[in-house]
Amino acid sequence: MKIIVVGCGKIGCMVSRALSTKKGMNVTVIDNNPSVFNNSAEPLDVISITGNGVNEKTLTEAGAKEADLIVSTTNADELNILCCIMAKHLGTKITVATVSDPNYRLEYNKLWTDLGIDMVINPERQTAREISRLLRYPTADGLDTFMDGRIELVSFKVADAPEYFVGKIASDVFDKKIDVLLVAIEKENQSVIPHKYTVFEQSDVVRILGRPSHVMEFLVGVGQIPKKQEIMVIGGSTITHYLVELLNRHAVKTNIKIIEKDQSKCEALYENLSLAELNRHCMFIHGDGANEDLLIAEGIDQMDACICLTDRDEENTIISLYALRRGLKRVITKVNHVHQNMIKDLDLGLDHIITPQEMVATVVSQYVDRLNGALGSNVRTIHSIFSGDDGNIDAVEFNVNKKAKCIGVPIGNLKIKEGVLIGCISRDHDIIIPSDEMQIQPGDRVIIITKNNDIRDLDDIIANKFESSADMSKAEQ
Repeated sequence: MKIIVVGCGKIGCMVSRALSTKKGMNVTVIDNNPSVFNNSAEPLDVISITGNGVNEKTLTEAGAKEADLIVSTTNADELNILCCIMAKHLGTKITVATVSDPNYRLEYNKLWTDLGIDMVINPERQTAREISRLLRYPTADGLDTFMDGRIELVSFKVADAPEYFVGKIASDVFDKKIDVLLVAIEKENQSVIPHKYTVFEQSDVVRILGRPSHVMEFLVGVGQIPKKQEIMVIGGSTITHYLVELLNRHAVKTNIKIIEKDQSKCEALYENLSLAELNRHCMFIHGDGANEDLLIAEGIDQMDACICLTDRDEENTIISLYALRRGLKRVITKVNHVHQNMIKDLDLGLDHIITPQEMVATVVSQYVDRLNGALGSNVRTIHSIFSGDDGNIDAVEFNVNKKAKCIGVPIGNLKIKEGVLIGCISRDHDIIIPSDEMQIQPGDRVIIITKNNDIRDLDDIIANKFESSADMSKAEQ
């Protein structure tokens, strides 16, 4: 697979590293500063070209006419957009751009496709999403995401809310009015794909699937999440803007105290959030987040979480360590990828280290795997959600093609293998928890929960061959 990466900064370097280590990947990196290749791209198995990523001659030299994919990662949004448009015009099959400006809204906007851009990644928004997930589920045992973050699979202990679960059957707790699906239960290191009469026990670990807002509403309702939380954010960055936006959508009321030492940045953040009507649960403080007296005066000891988002890794690390020393249980630290492993190796107790460029590299890497068919012809992602004494439970996300045997047949009529559950369906922009009457259609994306089954194609969920819906209709006549 021939790939071009434009920009060899922090994001571009990590994307290049992630892709160049994959088998069968030929990676070319373009940057207008020749010195960057001495520090980053040269040790990698890549071809380096000095030049402007928007220049037709440079793109042609890099192989844009035959390339399978281009990823533009420069610091200029407009340059990334224009680079992808140029590459698509020259013949590159798939284009990906990183875009950070909050004014360029919606990664899934059809406008990008019309411009010839197949995927837009906002590093700051991606980072804010991850922080938001960590804040949403403080007691969760595990969290996996599907369908570009629109579906979440969350694990939690029954022992944390016994009055809602112990001794009850699944259908009593998860009725049809609830927009989340019970997909698996861990019982004494044994895995169970539950039915409606499955009984919950004190030692169980439960796994549920649904939209983030629906999962959160359910967990609030069963006492797994407090109805209110207080958080402190150090640094008024673009990530902070996105984080406030996401936290305003939570079922949990979140009061946010933001400390920013640059007065102009503090005022700009206040104005931008006020214009978007997102400031009602925020307090903006112009001050130095590394000042101990200020942190104590602003009530760091009463906070449920502290998130450090300044531009300096050292400052974020020191403030995070101080917050841990004050007794905060949830501390989230943003650092650059250069230092992340060093901080982890020191075993300082910083369990939640967030690296924006690593997140972008992961998204691009998974996207390339799907394009390259590394996981199977129609498989988008595979998550191992449980491994126990009696085997594994996996969640597999499929694209549905026109040849799938299960299309056009009510799900209740499908002869599905034992240990297989259809989790949810994504159709256009809708997320659907399927009923027995629901039919899978071409173009859908489907999540399958499976125990001890090698499901590599959607047709593998079928126990025996069955006739198409048209054949069934004829038989009935």
